[in-house]
Amino acid sequence: MRAVETRGLGKRYPNGHVAVRDLDLAVEAGEIFGFLGPNGAGKTTTVRMLNGSLVPTSGESRVLGTASQDELIRRETGTLTEQAHMYEKLTVAENLRFFAAMYENGTTIGPSRIEELLHRMRLWEKRDARLGTLSTGQKKRAQIARTLLHSPRILFLDEPTSGLDPDAAAEVTGLIRELARESGTTVFLCTHNLALAEKACDRFGFINEGRLVAQGGREELIEAATRERRVTITTTNGDLVVPYAKEREISDAIRSALDEGRAILEVRRNRPTLEDVYFQHIGRVTK
Repeated sequence: MRAVETRGLGKRYPNGHVAVRDLDLAVEAGEIFGFLGPNGAGKTTTVRMLNGSLVPTSGESRVLGTASQDELIRRETGTLTEQAHMYEKLTVAENLRFFAAMYENGTTIGPSRIEELLHRMRLWEKRDARLGTLSTGQKKRAQIARTLLHSPRILFLDEPTSGLDPDAAAEVTGLIRELARESGTTVFLCTHNLALAEKACDRFGFINEGRLVAQGGREELIEAATRERRVTITTTNGDLVVPYAKEREISDAIRSALDEGRAILEVRRNRPTLEDVYFQHIGRVTK
């Protein structure tokens, strides 16, 4: 069973704006799926339809085999929005206890679960500190802990590193990977931060102007975008750029260079990066 699946999913707002168009998407259980696109591409609207907080105007979506509009979806998923808020005058632990009581099954979210999350999010030493005194990175970790209180099977993260410095962003990225690997949580990660996604994600979907323009694993996307297979052999006499159809042709080219008395310094395949592939599909923003 797939964690997330959509067919022809779309959203048109009353003012006529179409935020998402004919979205066909598949996310496997236990993977970290990076949903990438520029601001306004339709990422947040898609998440809101998937978690049941927004009604689509066309198509259908299923999460864990259940229609997204079913209220049961809320119990199986957790969503961290870009502008998630908690109470700055309460301590970290008080915040978590408060939000735990908000769930219908709040009585089952006991002190042991909160303690576990404080340790996992590396906030145990800050449990009695007022939230307002924490750094931006620590607040983000507290927000993730709040999202995880009810042990969701799928986690929707909308720009989880927004506003963080590089060190804090790297720490949050590491925590996301830990969650997926250690607990089998499926992560649906919305971002326009390609560097974050490439470090964290197993597969990717690129969305632009509400349309899914590509999806697949890193190597799959790069291979599909490679127009010509070439290798550059750097020697003391300069670079040799050699087209090839099969890998053994690379070895033949290296032997030929050696036979010519060239000293080989480096051999590299000429392929686009994931960033190149992204901009091939999305286009670069010009000022």
